Amino acid sequence: MHQQRGAVLAMAIFIIVVLSFVGVAVVNILTSSSKATVSEVYGARALFAARSGAEIFLADELLANADSFIVDDCGARNEGSAPSDVDVNPYQVEFSDSNGSGLSDCRAEVYCDQVTTPLNSLHVRVESIGSCAISDNEYSRVLLLEASDAVL
Repeated sequence: MHQQRGAVLAMAIFIIVVLSFVGVAVVNILTSSSKATVSEVYGARALFAARSGAEIFLADELLANADSFIVDDCGARNEGSAPSDVDVNPYQVEFSDSNGSGLSDCRAEVYCDQVTTPLNSLHVRVESIGSCAISDNEYSRVLLLEASDAVL
């Protein structure tokens, strides 16, 4: 009995150290899980902003020319380039709480280009970049839509 003095103290210190490492690991997992959730939510909001921006753009353009499929604000297509690489004057959509959209602190920039196909139909590409900001972070998503007046 005399030789076992302090053995319990060594085991207690060992258990405290092991539990400390487990606690730190659990806190790190919860923190990274929380960051991933925030990133997923704001990424989804950025995608919805991109989609809404593209829909607003197309509605404005197509309603302005209801009798024909003409998109006046789209420049000529530059093969091998995305619309955002060529279009220097994007269609801007700012979302705020005042319009009740649920996309506060989000915006969309919409770029487009067009080409007349060999079948004499119009083919339009619309690239919408939605972005949402939270504190120092900005989340963005890109959506590419294509429309044509040809029937295949």
